[in-house]
Amino acid sequence: MSSTFNLPRVSLGALLLSLLCACAAAPPPEPTQPEPRLPSPGEDGVYKVEWPEPGEAAVRYIRLTLGPDIAEVCRLPRTNFAFDSAEPLPQEHLELRAVVDCLLSSNLKDARIELIGRADPRGTAEYNQDLALRRAVRVKEILVKEGLPADRIAARSKGASEAVGHQPMYSYGYDRRVDVVLVGVAHAPGR
Repeated sequence: MSSTFNLPRVSLGALLLSLLCACAAAPPPEPTQPEPRLPSPGEDGVYKVEWPEPGEAAVRYIRLTLGPDIAEVCRLPRTNFAFDSAEPLPQEHLELRAVVDCLLSSNLKDARIELIGRADPRGTAEYNQDLALRRAVRVKEILVKEGLPADRIAARSKGASEAVGHQPMYSYGYDRRVDVVLVGVAHAPGR
């Protein structure tokens, strides 16, 4: 029985063996530091979020979403506000003014609206419920200041109960909003 020595196969085998050894001997990568604003899990693996209090000069904004009914009836575009607070973006006051003008018009002069505050799911349920209500109440204050009677506006909170920001097609920003919805107004589709 004779054995055959194949130099190219031996060379290829030696090269693969040396690469394997080099990979195994490489030191582990340095752990990356988490982004400072992102929460980290505790020892029990549970995330505990502690939100910093904003400074006196901090301005934080919310999102506003007009329901399809009010956007259609008033011929207004759907509007989104910005981030985690109870204050709409300055440019969104024009949208709120347009809502007031529409609701004071002759065909909607008796219409009522509901403001539904929402929050993303990253805080506690109690915190999110409170924050979402503050958002809805703040939008109500602005609408009343613009001339809409307070008795035509209901404000409530859904907190993060219907949040979808954790789903791939949405961001947490989608959940930080106030929905403006007409109450008890029926209109034909396509009108």
